[in-house]
Amino acid sequence: MGSVPVYNLADRAARGLAYAGVAMLCAGILVLIADISTRKTLGFSILGTIDLTQLAVMGCVYLAMPLAFLRGTHVGVEFVADALPAPLARACRVMAALLTAAFLAALFWYSLGQARMQLAQGDQSVTLALPMAWYWAPLLAGLAGSTLAALLVLAREVRPGDAR
Repeated sequence: MGSVPVYNLADRAARGLAYAGVAMLCAGILVLIADISTRKTLGFSILGTIDLTQLAVMGCVYLAMPLAFLRGTHVGVEFVADALPAPLARACRVMAALLTAAFLAALFWYSLGQARMQLAQGDQSVTLALPMAWYWAPLLAGLAGSTLAALLVLAREVRPGDAR
């Protein structure tokens, strides 16, 4: 990402979110292992395994997204841009970063509206009656972080001298 302090700070923050997402996934896996083990050995299941596993997987995915966008490790179709002359390839990267940031911002805004509506209605998960805020928090944090990451990538791409 370069030696610019804002990029370094963003990378540390995105790494922290990704670690939190991985920790959520590990916790979900442990609950799932415990559920399978108790079901096979003791004959009972842990209540709410599906609720907790869904929360863990969703949290991991959304909290890891900002780091993927910031570092450019997400899936991309580079074979098209790699064959272009450098100025045109850079223009493609700028356009891709701009469209990505706009799409993520729109997704965040729409999700925020949906979250507000569900929270106002007091919606809860099916089995454990977990507040839906637990599900919306990692999703909104991940989308907000991803939007900021995409804007930082855009800023890097338009900065003179930062072309790849």
